[in-house]
Amino acid sequence: MRWTQALMREVAQEERAELGLGATDPFDPYALSKAHGIDVYALSSLSEFGIGAEVLSHFTVHNSSAWSAALVPLGVARVIIENDSHALVRRRSNIAHELGHHLLDHPFDNVILGEDHKRQFNEQQEKQATFMAGELLIPLAAVERMAFDGWDNARVAAAYGVSEQFAQMQMKGQRVRAQRAAQKYGFRAPAT
Repeated sequence: MRWTQALMREVAQEERAELGLGATDPFDPYALSKAHGIDVYALSSLSEFGIGAEVLSHFTVHNSSAWSAALVPLGVARVIIENDSHALVRRRSNIAHELGHHLLDHPFDNVILGEDHKRQFNEQQEKQATFMAGELLIPLAAVERMAFDGWDNARVAAAYGVSEQFAQMQMKGQRVRAQRAAQKYGFRAPAT
């Protein structure tokens, strides 16, 4: 299927509605994971499954930015493994991103790490999953309202449980639109 932004937005709206959320309600990615039967495991909990202390230390202490989360197939089931050394706001966006891969039914036809130990990924699928994360966490309807009401990134981040950087990513385009509308129609421009 060719995923357009409109179709991805529709999927995100349907998933949010299934959780009983309106267009502007905060979203819990862990609740959606549970609703889809996808268990989320913290990287640090994998020591009980044999992950070595050196590997764990590499991804949580020495090079924690190297890896955030992964949707992993286990037969017909799926699990998400998250790097719990990250801040909760980042983990929430990571889980939403991985759920984006699941909801868009992205295939598992690439290895996670290549021979050079660097991440391998399909750029188009990553962009789609990032878009889905944005629509799940802060949907367009909420973004439009907040942009026209002049919300800053800190307020958006606090209201939706995301980082200020994530808030900026979602708000940027609609803020420009709100400012242009204010100039065109002569009302007070929203604060930025």
